[in-house]
Amino acid sequence: MAEDDMNLIVTDMHPRITGVGSTIRTLAPHIHSIERLAMVSSRTLPGIQSVNIWGAIKACLKRPKNKPFRIWHARRNKEMLLGLIIKHLLRGRIRLVMTSCALRRHSWFPRQLLASMDAIIATSDQAAGYVDNVVATIPHGVDCDRFQPALDRAAVLQALGIPGKYGISVVGRIRPEKGTDLFVDAMIRLLPQYPAFTACIAGKATAEHELFRRQLVARIEKAGLTQRFVWLGEVEYERMPQFHSAMSLCVAPARYEGFGLVPLEAMACAVPVVATHTGCYRDVIIPGVHGSLVPCDDVESLTSAIDQFMATPDRLAEMGKSGRKRVEQSYSANLEAARIVSVYRDLWSKAA
Repeated sequence: MAEDDMNLIVTDMHPRITGVGSTIRTLAPHIHSIERLAMVSSRTLPGIQSVNIWGAIKACLKRPKNKPFRIWHARRNKEMLLGLIIKHLLRGRIRLVMTSCALRRHSWFPRQLLASMDAIIATSDQAAGYVDNVVATIPHGVDCDRFQPALDRAAVLQALGIPGKYGISVVGRIRPEKGTDLFVDAMIRLLPQYPAFTACIAGKATAEHELFRRQLVARIEKAGLTQRFVWLGEVEYERMPQFHSAMSLCVAPARYEGFGLVPLEAMACAVPVVATHTGCYRDVIIPGVHGSLVPCDDVESLTSAIDQFMATPDRLAEMGKSGRKRVEQSYSANLEAARIVSVYRDLWSKAA
């Protein structure tokens, strides 16, 4: 792609694939099919040009061939800051768009950055309440072609080397904020009653939370349930669809979540979800139809909700079908991409 065709620059400058990074990787190909883009990232995506920072800066200093300016779409503070430097100090021909999902008041420095954006996209009505200049509320979406129900869930579970007939998952960084300990405590109470189920923990513990992980392992060992838990570590981005499709129930017990794509990915694989009242979960999940919602940091309510599903596993398949339909109709990556491109085009049209 020539520099003059680089109308849209999407940034993903974090060294690891985080939750934010996963949403970018999911969304970029769908946006690219509508408006050609380049990515400032150390990771590549098939068919999408990847440029380094200097290449992006060089492109931004010139007006593109077919647009009045380029759009710089950021997700993080340092990406907003770099965009502001290019626009104001280097007098770049760009406009700045930021996606915000935080469900709390930003600290002083991020507030200054956000106030300087040309347009802000919020991922939920709640998130929109914490920032100004929100031009659209657009929830994240899932690639429904990648995440699909398994034809034989038991066979996929076996292929992953997970014992038992049913898998119950928790996915995300192993840390208190994600509620990993709440999941472990609930499973310690329930697994002895349901021998066909296996608890599956997918996620990495950083050095900061390694002690937390070890304490959970010790808690499980003390309960004599080591063989009933499977620790998968960080599941690669490419393998997440297979992992979700092997599960029979997904648990999202976070104490805080900005948005939270995992339940949507699970639902796209026809897996019902038990989640807490945070992130997008209250908007996505209709209790009794797609799963269940419980208060944050309430292990009793969480255990009770999971217990109801484990006691009646035949309900899981029907709820899973409803969840898949919900994602296809309202939370697909195609729909998210189309809505975001409308924001870009609105900015371009106002300069015409």
